[in-house]
Amino acid sequence: MHLNNSFIKKTKKGKVVKVVKERYLRDDIWSGSPLDPQADAASHKLSAAAPHYLLIDTNVALHQLDFLEHPAVTDVIVCTTVLEEVQHKNLSAYQRLRAACANPAKRFYVFANEHHRDTHVTAAEGESPNDRNDRALRVATKWYCDRIPQDKCPVLLLTNDVANRAAAQAEGLSALGVMAYCRAHRQDAKELQDLVAAATGDNDDDKGGAAGAAAADDDGDDGGRGGGGRAAKRKKLYSEHLPYSELQAGIKANKFYQGTLRVSRFNPFEGWVASEHVGEDILISGRGDMNRALDGDVVAVELLPEAQWRAPNAKLPGGKPAAVEGGAEAAEGEGEEEERHEEVPEVFQVAPGEHFNDSAGNGKRPTGRVVGVIKRNWRTRGYCGSLKPQKVRSGGAANVLFVPVERRYPMIRIQTRQADSLMDKRIVVVIDGWDVDSAYPRGHYTRTLGVIGERETETEVILIENDINTNPFTPAVHDCVPPLPWAVGPAELADPNRADLRHLCVASVDPPGCKDIDDALHVRLLPNGNYELGVHIADVTHFVKAGSAMDLEAAARGTTVYLVERRLDMLPKPLTEDICSLRCDVERLAFSVLWEVDGQANILNTHFTKSVIRSRASLTYQEAQSRIDDGSMTDELTVSLRTMNRLAKIMRARRAAAGALQLASPEVKFKIDTETHNPLDVGMYQIRDTNQMVEEMMLLANVAVAEKTLRHFASCALLRRHQTPSERQFEPILKAAAAAGFALDVASSRALAASLDGAVRGDDPYFNKLVRIMTTRCMTQAQYFGSGDCAPSEYHHYGLAAPLYTHFTSPIRRYADVVVHRLLGAAIGLEPLPDSARDKEALHNCSDNLNKRHRNAQMAGRGSVELHTLIFFKDRTTVADARVTKVKANGLVVFVPKYGIEGPVYLAPKLDKNNAAAPAAASGSAAGGGAASGSGSRQFLLDEEAQTVTAADGSVRYSVFDKCAVRIAVEEGVAHRRSLVLTLVDRAELPDSERVG
Repeated sequence: MHLNNSFIKKTKKGKVVKVVKERYLRDDIWSGSPLDPQADAASHKLSAAAPHYLLIDTNVALHQLDFLEHPAVTDVIVCTTVLEEVQHKNLSAYQRLRAACANPAKRFYVFANEHHRDTHVTAAEGESPNDRNDRALRVATKWYCDRIPQDKCPVLLLTNDVANRAAAQAEGLSALGVMAYCRAHRQDAKELQDLVAAATGDNDDDKGGAAGAAAADDDGDDGGRGGGGRAAKRKKLYSEHLPYSELQAGIKANKFYQGTLRVSRFNPFEGWVASEHVGEDILISGRGDMNRALDGDVVAVELLPEAQWRAPNAKLPGGKPAAVEGGAEAAEGEGEEEERHEEVPEVFQVAPGEHFNDSAGNGKRPTGRVVGVIKRNWRTRGYCGSLKPQKVRSGGAANVLFVPVERRYPMIRIQTRQADSLMDKRIVVVIDGWDVDSAYPRGHYTRTLGVIGERETETEVILIENDINTNPFTPAVHDCVPPLPWAVGPAELADPNRADLRHLCVASVDPPGCKDIDDALHVRLLPNGNYELGVHIADVTHFVKAGSAMDLEAAARGTTVYLVERRLDMLPKPLTEDICSLRCDVERLAFSVLWEVDGQANILNTHFTKSVIRSRASLTYQEAQSRIDDGSMTDELTVSLRTMNRLAKIMRARRAAAGALQLASPEVKFKIDTETHNPLDVGMYQIRDTNQMVEEMMLLANVAVAEKTLRHFASCALLRRHQTPSERQFEPILKAAAAAGFALDVASSRALAASLDGAVRGDDPYFNKLVRIMTTRCMTQAQYFGSGDCAPSEYHHYGLAAPLYTHFTSPIRRYADVVVHRLLGAAIGLEPLPDSARDKEALHNCSDNLNKRHRNAQMAGRGSVELHTLIFFKDRTTVADARVTKVKANGLVVFVPKYGIEGPVYLAPKLDKNNAAAPAAASGSAAGGGAASGSGSRQFLLDEEAQTVTAADGSVRYSVFDKCAVRIAVEEGVAHRRSLVLTLVDRAELPDSERVG
């Protein structure tokens, strides 16, 4: 039997099209159960010994995946009605559901009810799609009940929809909500109740309140988790979100402004929404005006009248937050939020684009309030954290507060039967909703990670928080890897398109312990007196074929993630450490860029070729530097290193003259115990000439490849750009520089480079690097993009002062480079470009994923450094040299160069949750270095323009860039949170060996 099903849809480009789907109805689709005498034995997937079968509806599939994924939940029937609807609504949920269906141990059977003659239903006149789908699931349940003896294995329809449950029961079917099912049928696995997502308590959903029906989705047995009835009984703490249609109309009329909410890492009660229409970011101050929006949510914001605009908080977090209209800040349990506010940070790794409450200034800023959420950014993977310590009754379920490790997010109210055993554990919680009458969002527990403070547990937290894929590679991926041992064979050597460069004196220069060696270098004198420079990059695309399982996995992962004690590879280890790695004394395949340059490093011609090389040496930066510096060494390799270093310095100077910025970031190096993997020592990472030499060669290759690929593929080249920062972005460093008595010219990168070179202080050799670090932090990160997505005038890379740039030199650890290798191969006629590489939308999506994965990897790496720094200081207290990077009304923000960390030092006393004064850090004159005892009565005055904070009695004054000394120690706070705490000490206590510069 043949049917046509048609519907109207809007495409991503806004076009309205009619879609016609053909359905062929059959009667040879089986139930999948051995208890069904009519089912083909080959279809058997459900267990004959199961106590019952579950047939789930779409809402259960969308919102109860943590429950469904639990090992105890088996023998589930998933109708194609559900699969299709889930795929349309939430791709991530669809992939998780598909994975469960593919897991043999779960015994999830996909029943093609939409294609079966007896279970396909046609929508009745006036029947909504949702009602039609609910009816289709009841028909499928009835079909199973007729096929399978109900006295042996009942079939239960699992739905939280009250109306659907009532209709099923009226038809004689067994139907239950998820929580009711757990209580009635799964006393053998009581932990399942913790995994049940809380019932929706308002009409809030991804459309900002335009869809969703609390009454229809209410389980009716939520056990105090919240439901549709609470709002009528309790005072509303937040405003209702406006309907989606009203939000869209307001945005079009410029009544509302759409943007992504970014909550401050350092003050969770303050956020910003970028707006081109307003001309600057809109300040969102307080939970009330955030109106249940979380960091990353796309929101609609209403600008407040100018008389209500506010200035960002001028104090370090830790005092009592100001009251906010709307009641949310004075709500039930708000004292607990204040306690958490006092816990806010803190000490962290310095990162580009992040500032410690950097937007604070004299003037008020455009201020707004969230009136609706356009798109939720709630994590399906959940939030890591721990329970707030409190007394709970033993046995039964308890309502407790969960404290996320990421301070941008509010506490989450959950119900659990495991509260006592979870108090010292890191756990993962998913948000289910946030009612207008609740100070906190509702959520549910999903899993336990381990004991708080243990290195492995906290590392897993970092990986989950940053969405790092830690799954092992699948058999399909491993099948793409050539078997070991692997060696270059006759076919590769005979390939006319592959140059034999094994005779060249090639070497690699990398950090100590590097096994995934992407690049190697050479230079040689030519007969005509010029030089041949060569950059040889691992030929990864020889092994990673476009569209293969390994290629798709690498594209999804995007990059290798480097933690302090280990790395998580983008590609399987046999490739990264052996087959592709350009190790010394073995023949390896490479993609080479060769230049002929004169003695002043002027490029005369460029050549690209696949090649075979044999590296002479795998050197560390220090080993290569020692060879260059040792005048007694005159072997071929050492001489070539000296020549390359000389040419690299010329190139570097030429780039600087063109406006390239010599930026800086604080990098630290750990010495790790080989047995415990705990840090034994930590210090500043030393940059040598050889680091800059390798960097210069890589930049040269990346620019050359960018030019070549764009020339051949004008609309689908993968490039990397760094947007020119606005003067507004430079405001923090401009204010600091002006207060310190020097000027930075940010009119162009060349002007900035010149003024950075002039930013020196005779009494502080570290001053120039600190200025460069603070300048770097004012800039946004560089981004991958497809050349067809931007005008050529927007291709420019600001930091490098390069018109074109890409990434070609690290294909073992970056997928962007894999894409670029394919482009270059096609550009020089080696192989056709894959069709997917010409797809503009696919390239755009690929670029977005690469940018996300690159940032996530950087954040995970910094998180790992923060964790190991915390472990290092756990049992020791250290005094370290520091510099003031910001002054606040009640303290300082200081940077500790040796450890690459930045954090607050309080001058005025902090306030606890009872508004009582806690002891302040000892403070003293930065200029004189004399310590003064902290006093609860001491008041400080902030001069934002002069960037100074002064005691009211004039006894002490601090300015930005001042030298100081801090004591570093570890303290434990709320919810077992251990953190580094910095306290000012007399700089006379600082040993000479610890003074930076």
